[in-house]
Amino acid sequence: MAELRAYSYLDRLQPQFASLFASACRGFLSVEGMAALFVEVSPGIEINRLTDIALKITNSRPGEMIVERRYGMLEIHSFDQEEVLHAGQMILDELHLKEEERLSPRILATSIINKVDPYQAVIINRNSKGMLILGGDDVYLLEVTPAAYSSIAANEAEKHCNVHLVDIRFYGAAGRIYLAGTESEIQAAAQKVVETLNGLKGRKQ
Repeated sequence: MAELRAYSYLDRLQPQFASLFASACRGFLSVEGMAALFVEVSPGIEINRLTDIALKITNSRPGEMIVERRYGMLEIHSFDQEEVLHAGQMILDELHLKEEERLSPRILATSIINKVDPYQAVIINRNSKGMLILGGDDVYLLEVTPAAYSSIAANEAEKHCNVHLVDIRFYGAAGRIYLAGTESEIQAAAQKVVETLNGLKGRKQ
C-alpha cells in the first residue's frame, strides 16, 4: 500500500505560480485561475496507478507526473474546482485514507536575506525559471518536506503579498521556494508561508 506523503489543494492558481509551473511542466499547461492538486506518495511508482484513476474518472488534466528515486508526484488541474476535488477524493479512496492522514509539512529551513548583493542575485537568477531578483531586493528562502507542499506555500504567498516568485522546486527530497521583493512584503510573505504550512494537518514526520 502506498504511503500518502503530501496532499496539497490549491483553490486558485496565481499568475506567477501558474506561469512558472507551466514553463517547466511536461504535461498539460496550467493558467491563472485554475484549481490544482499536488499529491506525493511512496513508493514512487505508485503514482502511475493513482494518476490512472484520477484521469479516467474526472476531466482534470495532468501538468506533471514524476517518478523519482524515492517518491512519486502528481499535479492535476482544472478550471472546475469540483473536478479537482473529485479526483483527489478518488485517490484518497483508492489509498483507503483521509486527507488528514497525509504527512504534515516540516520546515527544514526558512530565512530572509536583506538587500541581497547584486552578485548573489545574478547567481540565483541563473538557476531560476521565474521572476528576476534585483540587487538590493529582500529575498525569502524556504525548504520544506514533503516537497509538494512548496506549491501551496508559494501560491499563498503570491496570493496575499506583492512578491516576485523567483523559483520553486516541488518534488524530490525537499521542496524549495525563492521569493523577492521589498522588506515589508517579504516579511509578510514569510509569515504567510509559515501560517499556511502550519495549517495543513497531518501525521507528524
